[in-house]
Amino acid sequence: MLEDPRPRGAAIDDAATIDRLMDHLHWSLQAFTHRGLGAGAASVEDHAGTRFHFVLSGEIELVHDDVVYRIECGSFALLPRGGSIVIRAERDTRLLSASVELLGTHPLMIRAMPDVLFSYDFRRQEPGLASVLDTIAAEAGRARPGSSAVVAGLTDVAVSAAVRFWLEHGCGSARPWLAAANDHSLGLALAAIHAEPGSPWTVDALARVAHASRSQFAEQFRAAIGDTPARYVTRVRMTHAERMLRNGEPVSGIAYRLGYDSEDGFSRAFRRHSGVAPSRWRREREQAVRVGSAAPIGDDLQAVPAVA
Repeated sequence: MLEDPRPRGAAIDDAATIDRLMDHLHWSLQAFTHRGLGAGAASVEDHAGTRFHFVLSGEIELVHDDVVYRIECGSFALLPRGGSIVIRAERDTRLLSASVELLGTHPLMIRAMPDVLFSYDFRRQEPGLASVLDTIAAEAGRARPGSSAVVAGLTDVAVSAAVRFWLEHGCGSARPWLAAANDHSLGLALAAIHAEPGSPWTVDALARVAHASRSQFAEQFRAAIGDTPARYVTRVRMTHAERMLRNGEPVSGIAYRLGYDSEDGFSRAFRRHSGVAPSRWRREREQAVRVGSAAPIGDDLQAVPAVA
């Protein structure tokens, strides 16, 4: 099983890396809804493709794969691969949602993305771009000539801007996405890691998925991702571990689901990653949320501080 003794976090991408990714991001609008939800209202949705949600006012609780995301006014969630979700309105809410398709790039890019890209306080930190989403909602309600074309164009801009915002705040890295788009072999390996982070991945096993030799794969992976396969697998696992801890899952269950032989083995890996034991990390996180000192976070997401 892959293991690495050194803690390693995802570095924030430089501007050139994000620039290269943005060249790949062109979104085609497939469907669009602008709806009001009364306090306590809930709906179950299932979408096969990419889905975007932006809270215009109010607050929702979005549940995806047993993970709960609290999305307040001005915040967004992008689900690259869609899936089954439950949306509950915490209070009277206006919600903007869109189904989009990523055009002109390799399909493995979508499979290398996290399950959910969630960012907090987009409206306050990017007021100009957030106003694009308000304009989309206004256009949808006016039934003016050409509204469909305007909404489609603005949606392309808004979704790309949301992804850029997520990357610029260090919530994840564009490098695996670019690797998946530009190199089919690496894309296969990255998709496999994200689909099954608890599998007993070794460099040999990943090289077989990529249809490459071990040495060739290891060299190409590090050059493209900026990290070794071992550290990348660990980082993906730790992202899942933090999400499970926030949702109250027992440490023993997390260890089993993420492919560790024992709870102690998982705890050691988590301590190297975060600097504290899983149980302490959970307690500190719960305390921070109670006193309001931490923003909600999602897959691969670090807290994005509000701007006063």
